[in-house]
Formats: sequence, structure tokens, C-alpha cells
Amino acid sequence: MKEFKLQSSIKLVLFVFALAMVLIVLWINSSIISNLREGNRQQLEKIAKSYSESISNSTDEELKFIINSLLPSLNFPIIITSGEEIYATINIDIPNDNNYDQEIWNLVTTMNETFKPFDITRVDEEGNKILVSKIHYGDQKIIKTISVLPYLELGFAFLFISISTFGFQLIRANERNSIYAGMARETAHQLGTPISSLLGWVELLKEKIATKKRNEILVSMKKDLDRLAEISDRFSKIGSKVNFKKINLKSLLEKVTLYMVERLPKSSKTNILLSCQKNINIMGDPVLLSWAFENIIKNSIDAIDKLDGKISIRMSINEDNVSILFSDNGRGIKRNDWNNIFKPGFSTKKRGWGLGLSLTQRIVKEIHGGDIVVIDSSLEGTKIKLSLII
Repeated sequence: MKEFKLQSSIKLVLFVFALAMVLIVLWINSSIISNLREGNRQQLEKIAKSYSESISNSTDEELKFIINSLLPSLNFPIIITSGEEIYATINIDIPNDNNYDQEIWNLVTTMNETFKPFDITRVDEEGNKILVSKIHYGDQKIIKTISVLPYLELGFAFLFISISTFGFQLIRANERNSIYAGMARETAHQLGTPISSLLGWVELLKEKIATKKRNEILVSMKKDLDRLAEISDRFSKIGSKVNFKKINLKSLLEKVTLYMVERLPKSSKTNILLSCQKNINIMGDPVLLSWAFENIIKNSIDAIDKLDGKISIRMSINEDNVSILFSDNGRGIKRNDWNNIFKPGFSTKKRGWGLGLSLTQRIVKEIHGGDIVVIDSSLEGTKIKLSLII
């Protein structure tokens, strides 16, 4: 439920951000167009005023000269009408054919719907203003282009967001599938050993054996059942709230180390050396932390392909945290994969499931507020540093 609410909140924030960006783009676009139109209006207003002032003292030829010299310097369409006649056209891209006049008047109507035309007047002998002609104008080509740009930008942005969202969902789906498959395999692996052991003990109990031997088998079966209960507890705590309690790190690491040593192959000569201070206590969950330690040690064991394998676990204390250094003399990890090994589904092993170290990182970082990093790795071995808050 909390995850759903978080996803909904993230989507709402993204929607509000996208809406704000759209409004900002439209506002900037509107401001640019308004400034260009105002500049056009001011230029034409000056020309209309100048033309009106000189109209009473100029001949028709001189007025045409003024029109032909001043107005062409402007880069937007202009039409000058005088009554029912077309007096002049500037920057008009209409072919001069049989419908030329009709198309010009249609354009005049369109211009007047957007911009109020400027009147050109003259003063008669009695001092009255008489309308001589009108200057109609429209938007320049650049404004039309700018008007379209926001919609193109928004279209491309929407397309990009759609493709990105689809790709992100596809990646998340693949990641979830990897996690689910890995969890299933990890569960089967974790349960496999104690279950196989219990089946073997059951078969032995069917035989006629001495009471002492029977009691030893029952003790071993009790250990296997405890292990099954611990495995069940581990998986149940991964997705639920964890209640911390005081943990002695030395005792916990000794328990984990002993468990891993007991399950080493009989032919293995790998040594696990533990060096820890006694009185180091932290607040955490012992079940999950033991799982994290086991995963690191198990990866070290799997990486060792030598007869004289060595795994060293050393503890050091800083001001407010304790660091545990896991070192081995295995085959190492490529430098490019130092961070990848903690990603779900990534594994350097042929039959790896890529879940152990990703779970370890989740336990250490997200649940316990610590950190885990690879600090060195080569053909000589690997060093992984795990830090926890004291």
C-alpha cells in the first residue's frame, strides 16, 4: 500500500512538473510573439503618422515614392486600401491572376480580425480630418514559425516521455522478473540443504539403530528444522518492517563463520579467519545481518578456485561506525563490475542468479542504514567493505 502511494505521489509530481514546463514554454512563446507584434505596430504607427503629415503637401507620385521607399523595409505583409481600391501591397505572396483582387480583399479581412488597421488622413481647408486610406498588416513569417514551435516541442517531449516511460517500465518489468526468478531459486537453494538433510535423517530413523545414534540424529534434525525456520524468517522480513535489537557483532560473525565452515566440501582446504573485537554492539536484525554475511562469505568461497583458499574477516571501529572487511584470494571481479554485482539479476558465475549480493546491499543500506562497497579486486583476490552504524 505504501509503495503504491509512493508511486502515485511520484507520478503526481512528474505531472505537475510537466504541466509547469508546458506553461513556461507557452508563456515564453507568447511573450516573444507579443514583443514582435508590438515592434511591428510601433513601426507602422510611425510610418502612418509620417504619411498622414505629408499627404497634404505631396503629389500622388511623391506619396507612392514614400510608400515604395519606407514600407518595403518592413518584413511583414502590408496592404494599403483606399476606399474600394487596393492602393499598394508589400510582402504579399499571392500570384497575380484572375482572382488576385478577391484574394487580396480576403486577406484584408483576415488581417483586420487580428490587427486594427491604421488610418491615413489628411486635413482639409477647414481643418477637418478626412480618411484617405488604411494600412492593413499581418504577422511576419517568423511569428508564424514561432507559433508552431511550442506544439512541436510539446509533441516531441510527449513522444520522448512516452518512449522513456515505456522503456523504463520494460526495464522494471525485466528487473522484477529477474528478482522473482532469483527469489524463487534462492528460496529453493536455501531450503534444499536442510530438506535433503531431513530426508536423509528420516531414512536412517527407519533403520534399527542404537538409542545414542538416534538421539544424535534427532539433534541434527532439530538443527535443520531451526535452519528452515530461520530461512522462512529471512524471507518474511525482506518486505516488512524490521524491529531492531541489540546485537553483538563478534558473536553473530562467529555463528555465521562456524555455519559456513561446517558446510564447506570435505575436499576443500579453504580457511576462514575471523578477527573481531569482543564488545562491539549495534542495533539491527540478527537474522537479516547473518544472511548478508553468509552471502558475502559464500561468494568468496565460490570465487576461490585454489586448493589453499583463504577468507579473512576483520573488524575495525571508526568514530560512529564499525567496518567489516571481507578479503579472499579468489579470481577477482572486473573493475567495471564492482557496482554491477549489487544489481538484481547480475552475476559473474555461470549458474549465478544475481540475487545474493543485491539482497545483501538492501539489508545493509536500506534496512540498516550502512554501506557496502568493493574496495579492491584483482586476480589476487577481492576485498569488500561493509559498514554499519554503532
